[in-house]
Parts: sequence; C-alpha cells; structure tokens
Amino acid sequence: MKKVKRAAAVLLVASMLLSSPAWAAEKPLPAVQVAGTVTKVVQQEGGVTIPLPAKPELTEAQRQILENFYQIVPELKALSLDGVYDARENSWGASLSDRSGGDLSGEADPGIHGVHANITFDTKTGELVRFHVQNPEWATLELPSPALAKEKAAAFARQVLGDKMKDYQLSDDLGYGGGGFTDDKGNKIEWATATVSFYRIINGIPLLNNGLRVGVDAAGHVTSFDKEKEDGLDPAEFPDPSCALAQDAADKAFAELLEMKLNYIERQPQKYAIFNRNVETRPVLVYAASFPGFIDAGTGKQLEGLNGNFPPSRHITLNGEGRKLVAGTPEEAADLLAGEFGIDMAGLKFNGVDVHEERFDPAIKTKGYSWRSEPGREADSRPDYSAVRHIYLRTLADSGQVLHFNIQDDSGRGEQGAVSREAAEKTAIDLLQRYLEPGAAEMELQVFSTNEEPIPAWVDKSKLQKHLQRPEFSFHFKETYQGIPVSDRYYSVQIDAITGKITSFHGSNGQAAVALPDSKVVVTAEAAKAEFLKHHPLRLAYIWPEYFDQKAPAPYLVYLPSFTTWDYIDAFTGKTVVVERN
Repeated sequence: MKKVKRAAAVLLVASMLLSSPAWAAEKPLPAVQVAGTVTKVVQQEGGVTIPLPAKPELTEAQRQILENFYQIVPELKALSLDGVYDARENSWGASLSDRSGGDLSGEADPGIHGVHANITFDTKTGELVRFHVQNPEWATLELPSPALAKEKAAAFARQVLGDKMKDYQLSDDLGYGGGGFTDDKGNKIEWATATVSFYRIINGIPLLNNGLRVGVDAAGHVTSFDKEKEDGLDPAEFPDPSCALAQDAADKAFAELLEMKLNYIERQPQKYAIFNRNVETRPVLVYAASFPGFIDAGTGKQLEGLNGNFPPSRHITLNGEGRKLVAGTPEEAADLLAGEFGIDMAGLKFNGVDVHEERFDPAIKTKGYSWRSEPGREADSRPDYSAVRHIYLRTLADSGQVLHFNIQDDSGRGEQGAVSREAAEKTAIDLLQRYLEPGAAEMELQVFSTNEEPIPAWVDKSKLQKHLQRPEFSFHFKETYQGIPVSDRYYSVQIDAITGKITSFHGSNGQAAVALPDSKVVVTAEAAKAEFLKHHPLRLAYIWPEYFDQKAPAPYLVYLPSFTTWDYIDAFTGKTVVVERN
C-alpha cells in the first residue's frame, strides 16, 4: 500500500506542477527553454515574477518517434503534449493529457477524471523503455482472463520490438496489481490490471532479471510497458547450459536443501478474488517450503547471497498485560504518538484522515491519520525532501484501537547504530506485552537488522553510502498454536538503532480469533517434500545479480522450482490444493 500511495503522490505533484493558475500578466519577459519545454516568465501585480509553463517543444527526431508510437496506441494521438523531460539512464520522456491545446496556463485541471500518459524512449536508439496510461473510462476492478492478457500483451510487444521479439519468451506467470485515486471532493477511481512478463532468452535459457512487462486491463487495453535495459548482452559471457547437472541429479541436490515446515493460516481464502473483499476463508494447517530458492546448476550447491536473509526463529513466552492503545481523533492520535512512543510531533503537518475496509472482512472499517514535516532547502534553494518525516497511524474506526503506526525518516542513512540488539529486543518485547491480551502468549520470534544484511563479495562498499538505510532492528512475532506458528496472528516492532526509539508497531488486525484444527495427525515432512517437488519441478534459468546499481562480474546458471499457481500443501492429506482466482 505504501508504494501505491507514493505513486499517487508523485502523480498528484506532477498534476499540480502542470496546472498552475493563470495570473494577470503586466509585462512578459523573454522566454527560456529548459529540457525541451518553453517557459514563459510573467510578472504578477506587486512586482513578483512567476514562471508559467507554456506549450512544450519537441525536436524533429522526438516528434517522429512519438508519431510512430501513436500508430501503436492511436488513443494517444488525441492527447496534448504537457511536457518533455530528460529521464534516467540515457532516455527522454514525454507526458500527455487530455487538456486542450497543451497550453497549461489557462486550462482547468481535470484531476482524476483526466487521461494521463507518460512515455519514455531510449535517447540513442529511440526504442520504447516505459509507457503508462491512466484513462478513467477504462477504470474497473475486473481482471482480464489469462488468455486475453497474454494475447494482448504479446501483440503489443511484437509491435514495439518487431524482429527482436524472437529474443523474448512469454512467462507462464501472471502478476496482478491496481490502484486508485481520490480527489478532495471525495470522487474515487480504482482500476486493476494483469501483468504479463517476457524473459530475455540467452542460449535458449530465460534470464530472470531481464525482460519486459506489459499491463493489460479487463477490456484488453494495454495500460503499461516496462523494459529492462539490456546493456549489450553477449551470450559468450553466460555459462554453457551443457555444463548443468542432469535433471535427476539437480532434483536430488535440491531435495537435500529443501525443508518443509508446518504453518497455520487462520484465514485461507477459498478463492483468490484479487480486489474483492467478500471472500470466504477457512483455517488450514499447511506444509510450507523453506528452501534456498536457487542452486548452482553446475554443482547443485546453494548460492550464497542470492536467496535472501532469513534469520532463524526462536520460541519465546510473553505475558500480556491487556492495556488498550486507543486514539479516536487526530488530536488523541498525536498525543498518543508523543506520549506513548516519544515521537516529536512539533512542526509536523496533519495531512487528513482516510477510511478503509479490512481485507477479507469489509464489516471492519479502519481509520488512518497521517502527518509529515516540511522539506528543508538545498544550497540552490530547491526543496530538500531527503530529511522529510512521514508518520502514519491506523485504528479501528469504531473503537479507536490502534492497529498500526510507522515513521518514515530517511535522515541518518548509513550511520552506525549505538543501540545493542539486546536493548532493542527488550524495548520491543516490553511494548508488545503491554498491549497483548492478559496472560501467557507463546510466540515465534525472528529478528532482522539492516546492519546485518549480507552484502555480496563483489560489491564495492565505498559506493553504497547513498543507498544505505537508517539502521534499525525489526522484530517479527507470530503467535503459535500447539507449537506451530500462525502466519496471520502476527505482530511487529521496529526499533531505531541510533536512538533506541520505536519507529513502527503492527498489532492485532481487530478480527476475532478462529478455532484452528488439531495438528496431531499430519503427513510426514518427507511426504510433503515429495509432493512439493512433484508440483514445482526444477527449471534452468540464468540470473545476473545486482546490488543497487552494481552488477555481479558474471551471470549464474541456476536451477529453481517453478511457480505458476497459487497453491499450498494440506498437512492432513499431503496433497496440493490449488486456489482458484475469480
């Protein structure tokens, strides 16, 4: 959800910049061209000069590239050019909308009801890099069928890539996403899309972290396109597939690393309705795979640094005190943040209240409050957003019970923490115990630390400063039943490793506990492992690891399990249950 909100905020800022009001001009001054856009400078009454955006200008080459793209997406031809800009990685972009004539100084902003599009092209080749269009007439929470999504995505990709399409392979996997906007009048638009992936093929093998993605809506409209930069891939740099272990040897090596662990799910959907909250759920006991993900295709060994950092968990007993964490108004929420969590609220601007329905239980309404600090100024007087603090707190709408809060503070990135893991853990446990129901609670605890994230040996650490996070500890608690963790009875607390203060708390979701099945009669872990390998056969793939903007010296040839469905292994029957999507 944070990503969706952040994207919406970016688009909102862009919309504001492109729809400045028309001030009364006394005496126009010379025009100045910046990044392909002519800016008229006018003088407001009172002597203050105000820049107003005017109609953007394209070079002849850029104009021809856009005209060619209009042949692929004819709907864009009717839109006006709002801006031309330099994008990252040697590319340029254009923004379009349905404002008339492209003269932004006097047109009313259509807001969320307008059509907006952004297109990015490679500066050297003129090839399409990214494309996104938002058309309110296409807005729906329905999803396309897999067949329609793949058909439309493949047709679009062929038009864009031409003969180069032979170098890409359609993935069986489909992703689903969506978003929405709400304006200050309460108008709301929501949409959903399926994302079809195409992998770059090298030596007949898919390269997993290089390819393209195409978004398609329920009516078959292509709403997005995103292509990874290829950097002149040379097949000679990739390991020879003939050196890979035979399939049976790879299966045996992978099986030795694979572990199957019992896990309760309190509310397992009977069907996955991506954006429909009215779905039936039931409690299940499942076997979940805890596996390395990739193994070296030549040796069968686990590849260090490519499979995430999942620290071991341990069982602990907490003693709940039954206190209540409640905030029914913005004022009460601000007082609670300051008094209970020691957050300095001075200088923070209140951004308003939002109301949502809880996933899988629309009868539960939640209320969110947000604040942020004002940006500072850089040496050239531009706004400096690097040290802006954002605070969000969510409660049950009817009772005010606090469900979650977090602080986003990017200052202090790369600094060394002064707080020990032991001290941070005590702070986290003390907090959680205060607000758990009275009595003993058996928990499984995992601890993550930004300072302990494994960095691949090939990374130049001197170049990482701008990417480093503010140091913190993250404590993840899961309630257990009969000694088995319950994935959706989950709590978390984050502690700032510089100050020792709490920066995030995720508590109860407000839903009543569900009776869980007894775990006495289950199939063996070995039987579950055989079932997993049967339904997730290993496949060969290339991966060329990257760590922020640094790339590994060479790609790897790996074996990894196939994932094409939403499924789980029933711990009582040992059989795979495929969850349908509707």
